[in-house]
Amino acid sequence: MITFKEIDRSNYMECISLRIKEEQKGFVADNAQSLVEAKFEEGLYTRAIYSDDTMVGFVLFDYDAEIPGWSMSRFMIGEQYQGQGLGKDAVKQFFKYMKEEMKIQELYISVEVENTVACELYEKIGFHFLKSVEYEFNGVVYKEKQMKIEL
Repeated sequence: MITFKEIDRSNYMECISLRIKEEQKGFVADNAQSLVEAKFEEGLYTRAIYSDDTMVGFVLFDYDAEIPGWSMSRFMIGEQYQGQGLGKDAVKQFFKYMKEEMKIQELYISVEVENTVACELYEKIGFHFLKSVEYEFNGVVYKEKQMKIEL
């Protein structure tokens, strides 16, 4: 069963230890970076993703005033837990969490255009393409698909 828990002193090292596959690097920020950003930037929320009692992933979400709306900004499943359907289950449970706990009716994501596996997963789950977005951050140009789902 998929559940979400706040990341705190008792589980942050476990979260930092989760890794993605080599071919996924560049598509997902490192969990340590995400935790630091959430600590020092207002309005970023983090949750550990558990399957039963095992931490299998991480999600960061926030209200993005530029959209405007709630965004699942970062999502990852540890490499050793991929391919078991946990990612799909976790996303669906996250929808339920956002709808019931946060009272959110729609959710946005931005996915790197080249991350075709994630784009296909989100489309299968029910996200709809809105627009392409291109921006520069720290000297790197990002090209993303912005997508939305009604919860």
